[in-house]
Amino acid sequence: MSSQDRSHEDRHEVAGIRRSKRRSRGRRIKTAEVPEDNLSFEDYAADRLGSFLCAQLATALAAYTVMFAGVAWLRGELLALATLVCAAPVLPMAAALALAWRNDSGVRPSLAALVFIGALETGLVLHGLHWQRGALIVLPAFVLIPLMFSPVLQRGWDFPLAAGLALAGPLALLALRRQPADAQIGIVLSMFVALAASFVTNFSARRAKQKSFRLEHQLRAFADIDELTQLPRRRRVFELGRRVLQRSERAGQPFSVLYIDADHFKSVNDRFGHDAGDRALRLIAHHIQASMRSSDVAGRFGGEEFVALLPGTDQIDAARVAERLRKRIEDIRQFEVTLTISIGVAQHVRGEQIDRVIRRADGALLDAKGSGRNRVVIAGRPAGDDAAPAQAAQGTQVTQGSQPGSQAGSQAAPGTHGKSAHESNAEPFSREWLPD
Repeated sequence: MSSQDRSHEDRHEVAGIRRSKRRSRGRRIKTAEVPEDNLSFEDYAADRLGSFLCAQLATALAAYTVMFAGVAWLRGELLALATLVCAAPVLPMAAALALAWRNDSGVRPSLAALVFIGALETGLVLHGLHWQRGALIVLPAFVLIPLMFSPVLQRGWDFPLAAGLALAGPLALLALRRQPADAQIGIVLSMFVALAASFVTNFSARRAKQKSFRLEHQLRAFADIDELTQLPRRRRVFELGRRVLQRSERAGQPFSVLYIDADHFKSVNDRFGHDAGDRALRLIAHHIQASMRSSDVAGRFGGEEFVALLPGTDQIDAARVAERLRKRIEDIRQFEVTLTISIGVAQHVRGEQIDRVIRRADGALLDAKGSGRNRVVIAGRPAGDDAAPAQAAQGTQVTQGSQPGSQAGSQAAPGTHGKSAHESNAEPFSREWLPD
């Protein structure tokens, strides 16, 4: 069969591959998927506008305190019962400010703002009921409340509620204290204009923030995703790796890393051109993705190097995954030369940072390269940790990674084929390993 025929056949084969989750084996544990990294627009807006909201709440609290204290001082009624009643809303307002100040991108800041507005409106109504011509004194405050909070409440439901609270205050004041007709008309018109302007402001601010959210999302995607392979870049892999590693440590689960490198990749570029090299990288990336679960993370580290992070996976099962991947790549027949990969495997040791685990997997990859390539090598544990030495597997053979070219001298005991050391009561990879 010619290379063109083989290429045509393999393209159909690759197109027919359907991605699916691997079946759990050995100590391989089903883990929860990594939470979505990107915030929703509502959480994004709350995160960006949180400090602005707190500043507005603090300003409103200070203004209300100055207003009732100043009027009481001018009238000589600082210790009067009416002054103390007007001062009562300061407590829930201060509590709401403290709640919103906790840097949280959830619904807590919006709820705190609604509580604050409700307490502020109550205080303004009490103030208007106590003082003569109080409705006209507090009218500017009633008008400013919806205008003040319209740019920062962006969840869709919070600002309409805030506007309803802002309107309830002056309506309650008009119902409780009869005002002249012209004063009533003036208050109603002022609130109507304020609410109309605040809804326009809220809508415009929401559209602007949504546009900013989309642009930031696109820029982050361009920065984090490799255009050729559609895999995360190196920086993004470290970012996700730290998160997945923390989850694995908290759950007490194993965590392993595969460091993958294409063998003799330069020869593919030299003999078939860079387009063929790009096609080879896309094929490798495709097979890596097809071998991963939804909870795993795979990324391109640069050139022909890839990294896969496997939570809930010990080094034995990670080596099985690596061996299956190695065989899948070896079976590709799109080039006149056989495309192969070498893989280094490292299992995380508790307290070890993600960059250190990846570095040990890279060291195992170098051992695989030095042992003849097209094989899987497991890294030894860090100094001072009890573990088996680094070892390599090619096909159904196991070789010591620290002694390139040597092979294990005994056959796996009957009944332990494909099982982890925890199942066979043997040291990991101390014997010949026959992968599943």
